Amino acid sequence: MEYADGSGWRETLTPELEKMGIVVFNPYHKPFIKDVQEGPEVRAKMTEAAKKGDYDYLCGKFREIRIFDLNLVDRADFIIAHISPRVASWGSAEELVTANRAKKPIFLSVEGGKSECPKWIFGMFSHKYVYSSPEEILNVLKKIDSGEKEIDSSRWRLLRKEFR
Repeated sequence: MEYADGSGWRETLTPELEKMGIVVFNPYHKPFIKDVQEGPEVRAKMTEAAKKGDYDYLCGKFREIRIFDLNLVDRADFIIAHISPRVASWGSAEELVTANRAKKPIFLSVEGGKSECPKWIFGMFSHKYVYSSPEEILNVLKKIDSGEKEIDSSRWRLLRKEFR
């Protein structure tokens, strides 16, 4: 979000995911009652603080944002992520590592296609969960939802319907 806008693919997928009964945690629209502020004004303040050397403000503010975002990863049953390999996306990287360590299912799409995926990621989890677009992930999730495709990961811990 700092170096690239990730809102487009999220806005495209969210209505389709919600049709399947999936609750979407979107870092652009945090669901918390007491929420962290991080809009354009806050980003401008953080940029200015960095230029002025006010690292106490910068660290404090971004630590708060980081905590809220990682909390969404903790609460999620699975992760959908999209990365642009040539754009530094430190938050996405940490979120992927956090989800991977928690053994959460991860669906990752890569700008430019699966072949552009950073090789390090192939050491983190199976290539069968790396896709060439968010739409490809959506198609797979629709097939899982309809029963056309069986869940093939031991990472899923789905509750029976009566507990969802």
